[in-house]
Amino acid sequence: MDNDRIIKLLKEICSTPEPEEKKAFFQGLEDQGLISRRPVVINHGDFLLRQFFYIGKWIWLLSAVLLLCIMGICYGNIGNYPFALTPLLAVEILVETGRSSRWKMAELEYTARFSLRSVMLARIFLVGIVETAGLLVVIWVVRPWFSYSLIRVFLYMMVPYLAASLLGSVYERKNRSDNNWGSIIICFLSSGLFAAAPYYLSSLYEERFTVIWTVAFILLVFSLVVSMRRWICELEEAVWN
Repeated sequence: MDNDRIIKLLKEICSTPEPEEKKAFFQGLEDQGLISRRPVVINHGDFLLRQFFYIGKWIWLLSAVLLLCIMGICYGNIGNYPFALTPLLAVEILVETGRSSRWKMAELEYTARFSLRSVMLARIFLVGIVETAGLLVVIWVVRPWFSYSLIRVFLYMMVPYLAASLLGSVYERKNRSDNNWGSIIICFLSSGLFAAAPYYLSSLYEERFTVIWTVAFILLVFSLVVSMRRWICELEEAVWN
């Protein structure tokens, strides 16, 4: 039996029945003017605003608590240890990126009006921009409590945060699962590593190493952008609409 005959037989066996009242259904849509009606255009601002309110309130609450903890510990003046808390801020971003897969919504969002990559990019952007803005406010507030310059406090806060975000994004891109425990563990390990750094490598926080911290900051930003771009490109392959 040749392939053409097999295909023909399969089409006959698997043929779907004609829907009842199909013409009446489309005629009703035509009478209501729904067929020619175009969907309402949503600009980028409206889209981001809707995603902002869709993000879980616990994420904003946890971010605020962490930022206040960083500020409070800095006020206690215990050296460089407060800088090790910033990797924990990356947990919220990584957890939010896995929300669609965790709650089995990814396939639904693939077929929705806005693709999963658009939704995920919007949420990453919103959580990241809000947390970064909050962290910058904290840096500006705590600066007088340290003997370091503003740029050094900025680098000591941002480098651990970006390092955890980069490692977590690479993990999430390569290991999509129903939970985010891997990313959470990465963030806590990063926090522990930077917490131990002042004890074992206190010389890293000397002014002469500011250039190294600056280079690390630039490389981390570049690597994070590349990692996110690859992540989005991989998602784009699965988008149907």
